[in-house]
Amino acid sequence: MESLALTRQASGCAQQIVKVTGDDVDRIVLDGYEPVREVVGLSGTWWRGADSLVAVYAGEAEALSLPKGRTAFICSSLDAWGLRGDVKDSGS
Repeated sequence: MESLALTRQASGCAQQIVKVTGDDVDRIVLDGYEPVREVVGLSGTWWRGADSLVAVYAGEAEALSLPKGRTAFICSSLDAWGLRGDVKDSGS
């Protein structure tokens, strides 16, 4: 459920969304990003950067031995609401 809610929020707030598939998913640089703890799962993981969210969906592709089935969405140019909504970090 959390992943669906985050998808809705990010897609509504992002100024740009880029879809990446197959081997290009491995080329996404996630240095400086942190996993979004609420949506870490077997089928996909979200990563939060300074002004963007990256959703990487690879679980189904791995289970089916179909590397070309991996997909990522990069939602960029997000403001604070788009990045976090009302969720506070555990240290905040």
